[in-house]
Amino acid sequence: MKRVDLLSYKMATLSLGMLTAWMLFVYALSYHPFITESYLPVPIRIGIEGFVLYLLVMINIRYQYLVDVIWFIPIIMIFGCVLLLEMDTFVKLISSFNKLVLLILAIGLLIRNRRVLNTCIKIWILLSYFLCVAAILAFVGYNTGIIPFSPLDFGESINGVPGSYYYMHNAILGNLRSRQLLGLEFGRATGFMYEEIFFSFFLGFNILVARDWIDDPKKRKRFVRLNLITGITAFSTTFFLFFSLYFLVKKILGGKKMTIGVKTFAFLFLGVLSIGLILSSNYFGQTSASVRLDRMNMYFSIIENSTWLTLLLGNGVGIAGVKLGIGFDSGWIAILVERGVIMLVFMVSLVVKCTKHNRWLMFYIFYFNFALDVFWYPLFLLLIAMSYACSNHKRKQSVVPSCLPGSPTTCVFSAYPETTVTSA
Repeated sequence: MKRVDLLSYKMATLSLGMLTAWMLFVYALSYHPFITESYLPVPIRIGIEGFVLYLLVMINIRYQYLVDVIWFIPIIMIFGCVLLLEMDTFVKLISSFNKLVLLILAIGLLIRNRRVLNTCIKIWILLSYFLCVAAILAFVGYNTGIIPFSPLDFGESINGVPGSYYYMHNAILGNLRSRQLLGLEFGRATGFMYEEIFFSFFLGFNILVARDWIDDPKKRKRFVRLNLITGITAFSTTFFLFFSLYFLVKKILGGKKMTIGVKTFAFLFLGVLSIGLILSSNYFGQTSASVRLDRMNMYFSIIENSTWLTLLLGNGVGIAGVKLGIGFDSGWIAILVERGVIMLVFMVSLVVKCTKHNRWLMFYIFYFNFALDVFWYPLFLLLIAMSYACSNHKRKQSVVPSCLPGSPTTCVFSAYPETTVTSA
């Protein structure tokens, strides 16, 4: 191939990759948990989804980026069985099927193309900074009365059905949700998402993957602190509990002058003390924890009445709304009830495979999804793909470098022809 033709080929590949990176985030911002989902007409959202999946399919096929293609086999088999046995309709299944395809194709692209991965990381870090700064300004401005916020019945303003969500709204800084806590009223940041718990989940995700995405220690520490502070403004109990445990374990187990016995005792003592203080203050009675536990019992009533077939393949998407008049809070319970044990085992395996490189992240996803359901959100799937691909790149780079002859300062990694690193 001539030099000019080779340059044109590389530029075309780079441009297509950059377009795909940006479109992935357009797709993520168009769907739950972002409130933009309610403002975009369904045909536009479906068009964006279809275009992104088309791009991913074309790139993966054209450049042979398909990895872990074996994951397509159980997906097709599970959804095929559900349709053949009439456990659910194609319309209800296609959305979740598309999301799983998105995850696998995104992993294929990001593993094989480091430039696109780096672009995705930069886009998300910049977007996170914007969301964090806006949330902090909204929280401080509302709770001090400096910045004006007006009441907004979100359901009535979108679809004419009042009572869906009530916010304190600012056109620039977004929405807050009011909450009485320990005798005080706070405005909790939602980060342009439907609920603050979704916002806090992605903030916590950032904290746990910062070490993989940001090499500069100063920038990484600043990013972690900003996300942690913003997480506090969301006042999510699930977020508080996890990171209290996380930093407690890190602090105690990281102490070099303490023996294992002393570390264990200190951890148990502080853990019991923290739980005792929370229970004595009736903190949980002022949160949604009790409501979520009550709903758990209602969900299990559906499981108790299941047949062996519905237990394996699920009762169908939206069954809780039909039988109980409510939706699912817990992602794990939702998969078990709606899609069955087989899909639950598959999703557990997929989560473990994509997060086992970061044990805290894996624990975080398992823990948080008992309180909410983010499995089918494009943003969650994209971030999982980014985290997995980044760990894959770093692992390969530390294992299989091979230097080009005649060029001692430049190494090309044999597993990834496009990935180059120049030594100092």
